[in-house]
Amino acid sequence: LKEMLEKVIADGAEGLILDIRDNDGGTLDAVVEITSMFLEAENDDLVLYVQKGDGSRENWKIRDLGVATAIPMVVLVNERSASSSEVLAGALQDYGRATVIGTTTFGKGSVNIMRPLSNGGGLYITIAHWYTPLGRVIQGEGLTPDIEVTDRDRQEADIRQFQVAIEELERMTSTGS
Repeated sequence: LKEMLEKVIADGAEGLILDIRDNDGGTLDAVVEITSMFLEAENDDLVLYVQKGDGSRENWKIRDLGVATAIPMVVLVNERSASSSEVLAGALQDYGRATVIGTTTFGKGSVNIMRPLSNGGGLYITIAHWYTPLGRVIQGEGLTPDIEVTDRDRQEADIRQFQVAIEELERMTSTGS
């Protein structure tokens, strides 16, 4: 991703559309690294924090990896954007770094562990919750986009969201008519 961002910026890109619709997430370490490519690492700024069941808190700070910190950008999300993709969208939204477009995200902001049972089954236990830098709850709530774009037809919604993203980038870069 870093190499691609450097290339498109060097080639004169005026804006970015980051499409994380239908992205069910990945590791926290990876999302902190990716998010850090779009944000300036200042002081103790956070990508997210984790509130554990025992009351302790773990801060995940922005890393000094910013390669695309100034280029205008929008992020596309939908109801299937979940987990660490919500962390990414939430951090970019909290810092005012990107306009989030689409529908409310899934709301998977919990850390779970699986405990095997003697009968061969298992039990998932929630041990922590993730929060955006401004302390917004992700679990069960999801993230509300800055610009909501919906349609009963999923394919039409995807097309309209992308069109609105282009319009928003044109507005941000003042290249639109």
